[in-house]
Amino acid sequence: MIHKDGSATAEIGGYGAMSDFRIERSQDFPPGTIDTKALLSLLTEIGDVSRIPTGPCPKSISLGTTTKISYAGRTSGDLQSIPQYTSGGDPALLQAGENLWKFVQKTESQLPIRAMRASSNQFG
Repeated sequence: MIHKDGSATAEIGGYGAMSDFRIERSQDFPPGTIDTKALLSLLTEIGDVSRIPTGPCPKSISLGTTTKISYAGRTSGDLQSIPQYTSGGDPALLQAGENLWKFVQKTESQLPIRAMRASSNQFG
């Protein structure tokens, strides 16, 4: 969740090794952490994020991740699965989707998200 002041809450979930339970936690970031002007510009250009072209993308079951974005009541497909080329699609929308994905990657790499560590029976 990203707020207008650039603060954010990251919700991290997954499955523990050799188990079927979901591990979830959240981490808060202060105002100004996210460049909301750049993000809003990208989202305004795209409009309906559910229209961003995505396709099949083979991923590791144990290490694979999915990145989606929700905006204005719509949710995108997996931004990691934006095809390099499409035939018959809207090239401007494809480019805007790629730009959004690059923004997300850059933002994620700059966030100091705490690694999840296992210690006896606890995660933290």
